Amino acid sequence: MIAAGNVAQSHSGMLWLVLAVGALVLTVLAWSRIRRPDVPSDHHAGSSSHLSPQMMDAWPLIISYGLAGMGYIITAAYLPLFIRGALHGIDPIHVWAVFGVAAAPSCFLWHAIHERLGTRRALQANLVVQAVGVALPILSHSVLAYLGSAALVGGTFMGTVTIAMPAARHAARTVKFNLLAVMTAAYGIGQIAGPLIASALMAKGGNFNGAMVIASASLLVSAALCWA
Repeated sequence: MIAAGNVAQSHSGMLWLVLAVGALVLTVLAWSRIRRPDVPSDHHAGSSSHLSPQMMDAWPLIISYGLAGMGYIITAAYLPLFIRGALHGIDPIHVWAVFGVAAAPSCFLWHAIHERLGTRRALQANLVVQAVGVALPILSHSVLAYLGSAALVGGTFMGTVTIAMPAARHAARTVKFNLLAVMTAAYGIGQIAGPLIASALMAKGGNFNGAMVIASASLLVSAALCWA
């Protein structure tokens, strides 16, 4: 929709209005399903605080999720800027659209992987793939590298949520606080920290390579916590 508006030379206010209408249409379509959620049926439910080997404890999950928030946000926020600076003549919107196209089916894909591999291995795979996507623009400034980065990060960041939130529901019984709320706050702190780090490093070094190295490293550390 943004790409079409860009071709039509629409101003930003009109683009936001079009996106709002699109979001409203999707909300209406989803509303009946939201009002009648499935009752979860899982063999982990119960009063026991025991977690299966493939589940994660609360604090590693919180820290891993917070690092994931910091890891993806650099690419998610600045990818069009990377492209504009490195690929003159290439419309960043068309590359950015790959990010969204990859994100659209990603929740279904990562849910299936989660069901098959369990929380630890699925989340670890998700974060490693995401780290590779974040690192691609450091390794190459080609169109292919930017497209790959958009596809890999776009195709994994929502998958992180898809895996981590059900895992938090299982681990919540082992702590005395609202685990989902704390995880969401940690993710948000990561999202704030990422651009602040990028801005500070950009002011010193003049490019985003340092910030992307830190972002990719944070995702790898997050993946390591899933294994620990």
